[in-house]
Amino acid sequence: MDFRLKIKPRLLLFDLDGTLLDSKKQISQRNMKAIAECRKKGILIGVATARSEPTCQPFADAIQPDLLISNSGALVRLRGTVIYQCGFTAEETSILVGAGVAEQRGITVDCEDVTYSNRHIPFYNMPGMVYTAYGDFRRRSYKICIEGTDTAFAEKTSGLVDNCSWLAFSDCDWFKFSKANVSKGDALKHVVSSTGIPAEEMIAFGDDFVDVEMLEICGVGVAMDNAVDDVKLHANIVIGNNDTDSISDFIDRYVL
Repeated sequence: MDFRLKIKPRLLLFDLDGTLLDSKKQISQRNMKAIAECRKKGILIGVATARSEPTCQPFADAIQPDLLISNSGALVRLRGTVIYQCGFTAEETSILVGAGVAEQRGITVDCEDVTYSNRHIPFYNMPGMVYTAYGDFRRRSYKICIEGTDTAFAEKTSGLVDNCSWLAFSDCDWFKFSKANVSKGDALKHVVSSTGIPAEEMIAFGDDFVDVEMLEICGVGVAMDNAVDDVKLHANIVIGNNDTDSISDFIDRYVL
């Protein structure tokens, strides 16, 4: 592999699904050990995920990250303290949810303490999820996902509220709706400001479209072999898939 690490990393950022988590939604012991060794050397550990805080909590409990970027960047905690948050008002949430309910689509809503869903979704059944028919649902939220493949629906729905953007998932027929300035990359600006660590001294690991900006901004962007092809194009290096210990192999070879 013709790759040399030209930085001394001070922060490692891991996406969860498709990256640090294997296909069984577990973190391998070797990867956990590698993360622990990095922490011993004073390297900060971060998680940057599209999941809500409740649905990533079991993994956060195991990793104990210094930094937690959840909801694709809408909520950022540094050592447990919120340093940035950006989401929909209760009224905006009601409007977006109503658009999905009107067409009898699957809907998930990420709030700070709970993730709601109106149906049991095999790939999305996670701890911290509460099932509801929504009805007159009015709560502030960070992210809303609505089932579908028709981009015309996504475009129309995002236009119902101000400053809303949408993105299609690469591995399922769903759309993600969030505030237009929300992204993992934008979240890093607040991390840099709060920690004093320049992005050039960070290494990010990811696999999906929402990871592209993060991989580009960090000093080194690492894509998994199972990543979307476009994501690989924006990475400095492509390692093995998430069902191998390729992350720990990378850390052992280039970081420790």
